Amino acid sequence: MIQALKNNWKVYCMEAICLGLFMVSASLFATLLEYPNSVVHQGIPNSFLRLCLMGLAMGLTATGIIYSPMGKLSGAHMNPAVTFTFVRHGKVKVADALYYTIFQCLGGIAAVMFMSIIIGN
Repeated sequence: MIQALKNNWKVYCMEAICLGLFMVSASLFATLLEYPNSVVHQGIPNSFLRLCLMGLAMGLTATGIIYSPMGKLSGAHMNPAVTFTFVRHGKVKVADALYYTIFQCLGGIAAVMFMSIIIGN
């Protein structure tokens, strides 16, 4: 377990950053599109159109992260379910999966906490 951390800590950190960036994007676009006092929300009264724009924004965010140099190096799992699917298929070791999951959670939590400070209530 410790050897996996020593060998791959940079990759785990990249994974935390990738998920963190995804959560920053999700927080930003959700606020812009769905917060009732947002100028964007008020400018697009159709909820289905806002939903489509949210999907597009998150899809482009995921694609950008996955194809970024950091995403390519880390594997851009960005989700413990994906990581453990890779374990099941023999592409990731269990020790690595545990660290990936810990770092994914840390990155996601840190990003949401950061955005709650930036965006506020």
